Amino acid sequence: MIEVLKNIYERRSVRSFKEQVPSDEELKEIIKAGTFAPNGTNAQGLRFVVISDAALLKKYSNVAKALFVDMIKKQLEKLPADKAEGPKRMMQTLSNPDFNIFYDAPTLILVLANPSCLTPMEDGAAAAENMMLAAWSVGIGSCWIGFANPLQHSAEFLNETGIPSDHRLIAPIILGYPKKAPPKGKRNEPEILKWIR
Repeated sequence: MIEVLKNIYERRSVRSFKEQVPSDEELKEIIKAGTFAPNGTNAQGLRFVVISDAALLKKYSNVAKALFVDMIKKQLEKLPADKAEGPKRMMQTLSNPDFNIFYDAPTLILVLANPSCLTPMEDGAAAAENMMLAAWSVGIGSCWIGFANPLQHSAEFLNETGIPSDHRLIAPIILGYPKKAPPKGKRNEPEILKWIR
């Protein structure tokens, strides 16, 4: 099998890590792979922040959890009772003081889009996938942490990380060496609605 396809089919989200921090060289290579993803009009407007400080990651986990719980509470005010069970379970998980949204990973990379990006979500998502595949190719596990997205609304977080307020957080990705191989996933066959020739 072609190596790139093998890498795509074998990559899985990792949520259990060794304490060893990936080297600066490995992280730079992973970020470089992200910059080689396609981007709208070749604007190349993605920027990156790397955090490998365990105390800061724990702090930012707590900030993100509180912001996310607030978002859920506002959502619950508008939801009918029969649609509220999922958000309530999520709120319960995030309210657990022992739950770290970054799963004690040694490194977090934030993929950000500056205002020059005409297609920020698409650019950031393509870069994030390149980065996660590049990481897996050198034995580093990763996981996209959607719970971290509310951090972009924290002025303190933006100030401490040096992120300009006009930048948009697209993909918070944790990285580290897996404690064990993640279980093999199963995917349904592609559902092709129509093949037009």
